[in-house]
Amino acid sequence: MTLRDRLSALSISQDGRFAKLLIALLLGYGLPTLFGAQPYIAETMASSAWLSLGLGPSIETSKKYFLQRSMANLVPIPIGFALYPLVPEPMAIIVLVAIVMFMLVKRFPDAFRLTSMGIAICLVAGFGRDLAAAEGRMFAVAVGMAIGFAVELLVLPPDQGYRFHQLAHRGSRQLAALFEAVVATRSLASLTPACLDPLTQSQLETRAQLANFKADYGPHGRRHLRRYGGEVALFEHRLALIDSGTGLLRKLGDSRELFGLLEPAFRDHVFAHLAQINEVHQQLAAYFEHRRAEPPAHAYLDTPYTPADSANPFNMVLQGALMEHQRLLVNSVAAIRDASAGNPLR
Repeated sequence: MTLRDRLSALSISQDGRFAKLLIALLLGYGLPTLFGAQPYIAETMASSAWLSLGLGPSIETSKKYFLQRSMANLVPIPIGFALYPLVPEPMAIIVLVAIVMFMLVKRFPDAFRLTSMGIAICLVAGFGRDLAAAEGRMFAVAVGMAIGFAVELLVLPPDQGYRFHQLAHRGSRQLAALFEAVVATRSLASLTPACLDPLTQSQLETRAQLANFKADYGPHGRRHLRRYGGEVALFEHRLALIDSGTGLLRKLGDSRELFGLLEPAFRDHVFAHLAQINEVHQQLAAYFEHRRAEPPAHAYLDTPYTPADSANPFNMVLQGALMEHQRLLVNSVAAIRDASAGNPLR
């Protein structure tokens, strides 16, 4: 494992997250203390810096939380102070500010963190006319959240591309193991829910991770993720193969009890195709893992699917699944070949 890989693994690990939380906490508490601020300022700033990192290793998530929680404090507190001369009763202030904030949340649902708004509304009543305390709260929250976001962005920024490769590798291995079991035993007995559920979980986690990668990558590519710029479309193809392979195995698993009742010739037809699909998947997995210059080549990709001679509607459903998966394999490999020839990956 190279140094870059070690740092990438650390950036998405729990240990890396703990280290960044500690750095944010120390900066959030240490900076105001260094400048002689009141203890409550340091405490609020430190806790805000911690919270900015609290939702997990993601720059986009940290940024969103930073902006929403800051707005949840910077908006209701000034509104409360503006209303206080008119309605000096604390309970009335809380109700009025809450109503105003509800209206703003309905109008701008993505601008505020609703779970962070309650304490800010209640603090309006607690501050009374103490403008310095209110200013201190707003300053500490906004700057503390900014410190946490800066730590997430600059100190071991999470390598979402590396995490995607990890999850896709796991999903591909699980997929290959199930294909190999079916081909080796010429039976669907291994496609039980207990065996398929871990694969489905990996599929869902890989899909979610691709969304995380795209969010952190952004429209122009963040600096630490730019090395994956040429692989974004490749990630899509890799996920599509895992999705389609999982769907095919699930469809076969759902029919495993009826499959043994089908005519032997059709069962042989299915296993022959599954054996070739397994070989193509192994070649694609090797291509994705080792970043080979040339995509896999297999006769199965160049031979149109030939349906078995059967009028059984159930057989036609299985053949449709096999045909659809072959089409996906052909399209994915064709796209990779175009990319290796210098054309943009589609």
